Amino acid sequence: MLSDDDSVSQAAQTSDRIRANENVLSVLTLAVTSTAVCLTVLSETANAAITMPKSLTQSFDPASFVPVCGASDSFYRVLQSSAQTIVGRENFIEYGPLIASGLLRVRLELCVVESFFNEAVGPFINQNGLSWVLPLHETVETFLAGTVFAFAMTFILVGSTKLVTVIFTYADFFVGGPLRLVGSFFFDRARGKPVILDVGLGPFKTRVIGPKDIEGVDNKNNKYDYTVDMDSTDVKQLPVVVISGGVKAAGQAIGLVREALDAIDLFVGKSLILWVTAYVGIKFLHFKIFPDFP
Repeated sequence: MLSDDDSVSQAAQTSDRIRANENVLSVLTLAVTSTAVCLTVLSETANAAITMPKSLTQSFDPASFVPVCGASDSFYRVLQSSAQTIVGRENFIEYGPLIASGLLRVRLELCVVESFFNEAVGPFINQNGLSWVLPLHETVETFLAGTVFAFAMTFILVGSTKLVTVIFTYADFFVGGPLRLVGSFFFDRARGKPVILDVGLGPFKTRVIGPKDIEGVDNKNNKYDYTVDMDSTDVKQLPVVVISGGVKAAGQAIGLVREALDAIDLFVGKSLILWVTAYVGIKFLHFKIFPDFP
């Protein structure tokens, strides 16, 4: 058991800790309050000091920014009608707010890219050309143009390439894949090719149906084989060859677009910021350190 002196000592220590915590809390509250007041005053002072030209006031006003996104709107309508067809009219009405919220956000992300290129990048390049990218003699105008363009491109692409990649991944899964499968089957049958089936991924594929590949023959591009032996192909099969070949080509085109977008998304996510930083650094050195080079 604690003696009366120990109890009094512990009570005094507890009281000191409480007062110390109260003092710390008071200091933190005062610091946060003073910081907020200072930021408010500085913001009002900056707004009062900065006079935006009248010609730019509307451009920098979010309320007046109405981007034109024809392609994004069309894609949104396609998604809307597809969702209604898949889930049914009754479920579409019941879950309408959730479906609309998701589709509108997809449309918004696509609209960001479309509007940026159509309303900003395109007109700027048409007016100024591409001489500002890496000019022989760097000026204030070329330095600012390249820097602003590079940073804007980074923010736009980092957030949007992933969405475009997801869209084309689904398109390749639901459209491209079936087109390649059906087109390849009928295309090969019309040409007299044997039925083959490979199981596995990449270099680990194994032929389970059909003859083995002939050794010494390059079979890497077999899926892009469109050669037709006219001597051994029945004339009646030519329409089937043409139609199935077109279906197969359409499916492979979707697959190629997906692969290209995957590569672009990988580059944007891992390397774009490094290239942009290096680009801005080179322009800064050229502008400030070596203005007379070459």
